[in-house]
Amino acid sequence: MTERALVVAGHGSHRNPDSATPVRVAVEAARERAAFAEVRPAFWKESPSFRNVCHTIDADEAVVVPLFVSEGYFVDQVLPREFGLGERDRGDDAPTFQYADPVGTHPAMTDVIAARARRMLDGVTTENAALAVIGHGTERNPNSADAIYDHVEALREEGQFAEVGALFMDEAPYVEDVLDQFSADEIAVVPLFVADGFHTQDEIPELLGLTDDPRTGYPVPGTVEDRRIWYASAVGTDPLVADVVLERAAEAGASLGEPTDVDDSRPVREAAGNAFVSWVEDAPGDEGERDTADVGTRIWGELAVTATDAGRYDLRHRSDRGVSDQDLDARSVTDLHELVRYADDGRYRPFVGESTLPTGWFCSGLDRRELLRAVSVVYPASVEHWAAERTGDLDPVPFREVADRQTGIYECVADCSQAEVAGAVEACCENCTKRRTWDGEGGESLEDEGQIPCREPCSFLVAAAREFHHHEGAVADPEREPTASEEASTDDRPTESDASVPRGDLTDPANVYRVRYRRARDAAQTRTDSVQTRTDSAQTRPEP
Repeated sequence: MTERALVVAGHGSHRNPDSATPVRVAVEAARERAAFAEVRPAFWKESPSFRNVCHTIDADEAVVVPLFVSEGYFVDQVLPREFGLGERDRGDDAPTFQYADPVGTHPAMTDVIAARARRMLDGVTTENAALAVIGHGTERNPNSADAIYDHVEALREEGQFAEVGALFMDEAPYVEDVLDQFSADEIAVVPLFVADGFHTQDEIPELLGLTDDPRTGYPVPGTVEDRRIWYASAVGTDPLVADVVLERAAEAGASLGEPTDVDDSRPVREAAGNAFVSWVEDAPGDEGERDTADVGTRIWGELAVTATDAGRYDLRHRSDRGVSDQDLDARSVTDLHELVRYADDGRYRPFVGESTLPTGWFCSGLDRRELLRAVSVVYPASVEHWAAERTGDLDPVPFREVADRQTGIYECVADCSQAEVAGAVEACCENCTKRRTWDGEGGESLEDEGQIPCREPCSFLVAAAREFHHHEGAVADPEREPTASEEASTDDRPTESDASVPRGDLTDPANVYRVRYRRARDAAQTRTDSVQTRTDSAQTRPEP
């Protein structure tokens, strides 16, 4: 019988910790309720990436379900490209992908929208209320709005609400015109977005005219010009969405099986997992790890992994080796998903390799499968890439190859100079626990440090390179003319990072990575000036 895997593909975010939640909820639901050999999340802006998740699947076939709202840019272009659909060189061990339609266009999402509005309208009958379905919209891709209008038409035909209409952020009719679009005094507003983030929690409420209290947020309902607006959170956060994900998987040919409380799916590839566990168990002892001389510990990024006894394992932060369990918090593997998303200072970690893994916890008594799942949660695809490197099959991808396949707003990354690439690598990668194996065009090599290989530039580095290219000066690149914005703001930029700025907010000049880039740029320029000065001096020195 052919084994099948399920990949739930979402956008993710370097800034918003809630962006990945709907994908992870759907993944857990699928593990409990469907007969898949493996179930994996995959993201555009988080880990594992669309490309890397392909290296974690043993099954012969994999169904990709896009947890996106519409058949727009990401579904039509980005996902097929990143999953290598139609490519012949994805590798002999890559599964055959079956591509499902996006979750947001499924007819069942109409019922999810209606149910969300009904639950929210406390004490108000739907016959006396209008329903506004909000989408992002874009004039660049007409398909982006199609899903919204399809659901609106279906809701109108059902006749549950007094009025039903569509509103958009980036095309007419606009969100801010909500009172002009409906005549009812009670208006339920449901954003057809996958996750809650800046759009749904800040921008849309402001456009609706809802008052934002810094302590409690916007009221539900909120009164605007004597009419009440009942604003819901993103549709993708609704528990019913997990059912729609499974429906899409079934439409693509997956067998859902019988519901079960036991997750039998493989956490990592079988051969890679066996090699990793053997490596952990073969760790040399007497290295000062913890308090038992004959127990060895392996360092995995910022993790310390120890084989204890009878096939059990201990996991903790590497800096907590030697710390008594009584002084640490006991955690389960399930806890790790949320725990490792934040640093000790409470700030969201924008990429998994960032050297900010929280301390003060441990997982003990893990069996083999729990250990592999825990490691894959903290560092997705790391075991598979490590095992591939040991057999000579890693196949690193250089920065230029990743840059050349970018489209949309990231297409300009291909225009980065060699100096800009090297500066971005120095600013970002030197704060990563992974060991870079790909060509960083002059960035300092990390090939001798750390066990976890980085196969290709991550999405955070690509986003940083774009931001640096647009808004920061080049790194010792005399061939590149500075832009007007660079010349105008150079003297005003912060010289130190601001701890209040999210580490993933690359748009802020006080972001830690933008400050690191400027330091790398200035240091490189100083080195260049020094070399030029010595050259000029040598040329003007009189002959003896």
